[in-house]
Amino acid sequence: MFKRSTSSITNLKKLSVIIVSLAILASVFIGSFKSDNFVKRSDQAEGIGQFAQEMEKRWLEGDVEELYEKKSLICPEFISNDTKVHPSYFQCNPYYMQCFLRSLNKKSSGSRFQLEHTSFDENGNLIASFKDKKNKGPLSLKFKDTCSKIRLKPSVYSASPVEGEKYVWDNIGQSIDIDAHYVNNGEVLIWANKINLTLPDSPKHAPSTNLSHVQKKLYCAFKGGQLLQSRQFDAATFLPAKASNNFVYKFPYPWSKRKDAIDRLGKKNCSKIFSKECSSEEYEYHSTYGASWSGVYHSLGSFIESFDNKFLPLAKYKMSSKDFALDSPWHRLGVRGSDESDKEIHLYNGGGIRMPEKELRSAFRCVYYR
Repeated sequence: MFKRSTSSITNLKKLSVIIVSLAILASVFIGSFKSDNFVKRSDQAEGIGQFAQEMEKRWLEGDVEELYEKKSLICPEFISNDTKVHPSYFQCNPYYMQCFLRSLNKKSSGSRFQLEHTSFDENGNLIASFKDKKNKGPLSLKFKDTCSKIRLKPSVYSASPVEGEKYVWDNIGQSIDIDAHYVNNGEVLIWANKINLTLPDSPKHAPSTNLSHVQKKLYCAFKGGQLLQSRQFDAATFLPAKASNNFVYKFPYPWSKRKDAIDRLGKKNCSKIFSKECSSEEYEYHSTYGASWSGVYHSLGSFIESFDNKFLPLAKYKMSSKDFALDSPWHRLGVRGSDESDKEIHLYNGGGIRMPEKELRSAFRCVYYR
């Protein structure tokens, strides 16, 4: 059973209510009251606070009724009903939330709060504007995504698949948050609309693979972050190992410390690594394939992914993907591809691997420094 969690902190202040939690920032503007009676105003504020908490809970939990799975979530402009999508996709999802709020309007004609319109702020956060029919004033809720990131544990790490001290680094004293999943087309569309950028029509739930490297950086900046560094992805996916005199031991697979772990999978194991052998199975978007110890998904397999790389800028692609069979040398943590020919990439990978002769379309993630 997929687990969902919620949390909430509520603060009341005279004629305005600010509800702050890890997931939702709700700014409430209350119109003038017909009575100066303090009890009446408190009751009205309490009603607003309760509604905001209910919306926060829905934002955090998503499609708890599993309407999508039952093909009963009807919002074609927001959500496609014909694709396999993991339940976590609907958590902290502005498209699902807009769909839910519209349905709430239809079902609750007697509700105190009526959705009037939605928009996105300068950072891509959903703003839902309501009419408070009880006191004739407006109500605005801002929803912030706190469902999709993991925090990288402060420690000593090492990049690339090569053991040793050459690519050792640490994040001691830093707070580094990483997207657990690929950035999807729906998220990118919000940014593109802000800057009047026309993008190909693509399913909102699918990973964004049409942006240039520069555009990926611009998107992450819009979200308040940067394009994920290759070394940070390595830190989040290599199984933790104790560092000794700046020497970090590395294991090539995220699910086992065995060097031959991939050979022991059998013909395929799509949950651990969605490889070419899984092509007969329907791909589940926003899935938990390739889970790592840190909570980052698609450590290996799924889509080719691009990063920035501080140690070797040209080594920017995680080539391990559903395009390659399990016996491919790309299916090892830390291994990187490049669209430039350079002997340095061989040293970085600990050996040469032939790049495919095709244009690379890659997914990506962002990193956030707090």
